[in-house]
This record gives sequence, C-alpha cells and structure tokens, in this order.
Amino acid sequence: MYTPAQTLTFTMPISLQAHQVAQQFWRLHPNQQKAKQVYLNTIAVQTVQTYLQWFGIATDLESGDSWNPALQALADTADLVIKDQGKLECRPVLPNQEVCLVPAEVWQERIGYVAVQLNAELTEATLLGFLPQAGQLEVPLQSLQSLDRLLEVCNETAPSIANLSQVAVHLSQWLQNTIDTGWQTLDALFPSSQLAFVMRGSSSEASASETNASEAGASETGAIAYISRGKRLNLGSATHPVEVVLLVEFLPLESNPWEITVKLCPQQEQSVLPTDVEVMILDEQGVSVMQAQSRSTEMIQLKFLGSPGERFGVKVMSEFNSVTEEFCV
Repeated sequence: MYTPAQTLTFTMPISLQAHQVAQQFWRLHPNQQKAKQVYLNTIAVQTVQTYLQWFGIATDLESGDSWNPALQALADTADLVIKDQGKLECRPVLPNQEVCLVPAEVWQERIGYVAVQLNAELTEATLLGFLPQAGQLEVPLQSLQSLDRLLEVCNETAPSIANLSQVAVHLSQWLQNTIDTGWQTLDALFPSSQLAFVMRGSSSEASASETNASEAGASETGAIAYISRGKRLNLGSATHPVEVVLLVEFLPLESNPWEITVKLCPQQEQSVLPTDVEVMILDEQGVSVMQAQSRSTEMIQLKFLGSPGERFGVKVMSEFNSVTEEFCV
C-alpha cells in the first residue's frame, strides 16, 4: 500500500448512508463489473463531498454524471460538481494499488482529480492527494499534490470578464455589418418559418422581412431596428450533446442606453430547450446580475440596458459544460 511521506492526507469513516446510496445505484446495473465500478465511484464522490463541505465549499452532488444511472452505464465517471467552479473527478484507489486509474473519458472538462483510497472492508476512505490535470491512464500516487492544493482550486474566485483571455465582441461593429468569428445572421441560423418565433419579444416585433433589413442596421424607412446575431453552442459531453443557439440583439440609441436582449433558443430540430440549461448575465467583475434556467422552456429571454463602452458577459451552463462570451457595448 502507498504510504505518503510528507503529503497532507485525510482519513474518514465511510457512513452507512453512503453505502445505502451506493447500493441503490449498484442494483440498477445487471453487469457485476459495472455495478462494482459504480459502487466504488459513488463512495469516492460522497467522501470528497463530505470533506469539502467541512471547509464550506458548496457542491451539487446530483448534477454530476456520476449521479445519473444512464450516464453511469455509458462511462466510468466519478465527478462531483463544485458550484461556480466546475467538475472535480473523485477516483477510487483500491488497497495495495500504487497508481490512481484515470480513464481517458474523464481527461477533459475537469478542474482537477482527487485520489480516494478505500480499505478492504470499505469502512474507511483516505483522501491521498490532488492532481490538477490528467493525460495518462495510470497516475503514480507519488506524483499527487497535497490536499491543500485541492482546497485552493475549489476556493478560487472565478475570473472577472475584464480579465478573460478571449477577445470581447464589440456590438458597435455589428452596425457596420461586421460578423465576428462564430457568429451568424439569423437567416443563416434559422429557416424562415422559425424567424418569427425567434424574434418574438423584440420591441420591434420584426417580421421576417424586417429582420433581414435589421441585419444592415436599418429598415427601409430609415428607422433604426434591432441588430441581431447568433452563435451555436454545444454544452454537452462526448456522450451527451447539449446544443443550443445563443442570440444577442440590441437597439442602438444615440441619446439613451442601448436596449440589449439575450436569448437562448433550441436548435432547429428541437421545439424546447434542454432541461436545466442556465443563462447568466455577468457584470464587469464577473458577478451574475440576471439569470434564468430552462424547464422544457421554448426560449429564455433576458433584457437590460447598456451604455457605450460598458462591458458585460453571458454565461451559458449545463450540467456538463459552460461557455462564457464577453461583450463591449
């Protein structure tokens, strides 16, 4: 058995409740090898959750793939969602193992990995250490970092949108019909039969023909109309795609703040948004000032005002992934 020399570890008893939850999942899998894998993963996840809760770190146990029986059957995953941070992978380590096994299917979309060693009787679990990233199936236990680093990562403050590495989308450039990389006009994203639904809720109540005029920044009468652009997003995983369309619209006014509308729409072939997709409007410090969550919703729409020069962010999240777009009015 691996014995850490100078690395901070933590040992705790495995509760009866943790075993009861693991047994519930175990019974759902007729394949005994898969059932054992799910059982051990469930114990490891609950152990890490308990440890983090003692330090006041908020988790969302039921949002992880490891808590979804269908996804348990498809992948060897032991993820724990850390609120506002991402997914932490909690890998069980059996007695006498000198390595932590990290399957390739969990090498992405993780803020780190925790090795959890279980004793033969499954009465105790020891958190051995932390791994910031994975790129190999077998990770030597000697290469693990201290649990102090785990706590630092889980407590790190999300970066403000002013410090994001990506280049901000300048909405004013859309007035010159400039299209940023990844963004498209609405008629390129949706069939004409769907445009009226997509434009629903805009103050201009534009028809399909008016929408085409708004792409150039003005209607045929010379009145300023809504400027609209959209971007396809995939918020899913390799085994569970979650595809949506993010729309940003604005009404540029010379003497007043611009009226900005952020919409989240389903893809063409879908009539409603995926369940539990969330949209957040972030201020310049990355703090959420508006948010909404789908519940088999046709469309999410958030409206606010922005003055020229102001910056804001739009964060779209699912249980698998998140995307943040930065904008400058």
